[in-house]
Amino acid sequence: MQDLPSPAPERKCLALPSTTVIPRERTARPPPCDRCSSPGWWNGWRRVFAVVAVLLGVERQERWLPRAKCSSCGHGFTVYPDGLYPQRQFQLDVVAGAVAEVTLGGGTAPAAATAVGASERSVRRWTRWVARLCEVADLCALAARLDPEAPTGAGLPAHDPTHPTRGRAGQVLVALEHLGAALRRRGVAVAARTGLAFVLAWQWTTHGLVVGLVAGVRRLSPRMAGCDGGAAA
Repeated sequence: MQDLPSPAPERKCLALPSTTVIPRERTARPPPCDRCSSPGWWNGWRRVFAVVAVLLGVERQERWLPRAKCSSCGHGFTVYPDGLYPQRQFQLDVVAGAVAEVTLGGGTAPAAATAVGASERSVRRWTRWVARLCEVADLCALAARLDPEAPTGAGLPAHDPTHPTRGRAGQVLVALEHLGAALRRRGVAVAARTGLAFVLAWQWTTHGLVVGLVAGVRRLSPRMAGCDGGAAA
C-alpha cells in the first residue's frame, strides 16, 4: 500500500482543469447479470463525470459507461471500469486525500477543498462520513487476521477530545491503510491508491457492496467478507 496521501502543496490549490474526455470502450459481450448471473446484451451508454486522482493532482473526466440488459430477468445495469467507484463524482482516492489533509496533515477544510475542486462543505461531509464508516477495532482485527505478523494498529493517531470527528476520521483512514496493505499481501489486486479506495473497491467488486455517502448502505459491516470469499469473524 502506498502511504497516506500527503497534503496537497499550495501550488496545486487551483480550480480543476478542463474536462478530459475518455473514449468509449466496451468488450464484445457484457459480463453476466449482477442479479441472476445470466448472459445479456449491450443496451446503450450512460454519461458520467468523475473527479479522479492522477499523478500530479486530480482530473475531471467525462466518461461514457456501457449499459447492459439481462436476457433472463430483464435487469439493466451499468458496467464500471477498474478504478471507478459507483455513485461518486469525487472518487474515493480523491476523498481520502482531502480527508487526510484535514485529519492527519494539519490542513484546513477550505485548502483541502480547493486542492481537489470541491466545496468546503463537501470536505467536511466526507470527513464525517469516514469517521462513521467502520469501527477502528474491526478494521484492525480483520487486518491482523489476514496478516498476523504485520504491526496492525501502529501509527494510529491519538484520540483528540477537542475534535472527536476529525480525530476518528484520521484513525479510520490509518486503519484502512493497514487493512489494504494486508489484503495486498494476500494477493488481492484492486485499482486504488489509498486504503479507503482499496477496501471499498474490494468489497464492491468481490461482493457487490456499494457504500454510499448519503443513501443506501453507509457503513462497512464489522463482518466484512474476507479475501478468500468467507466472512470475517
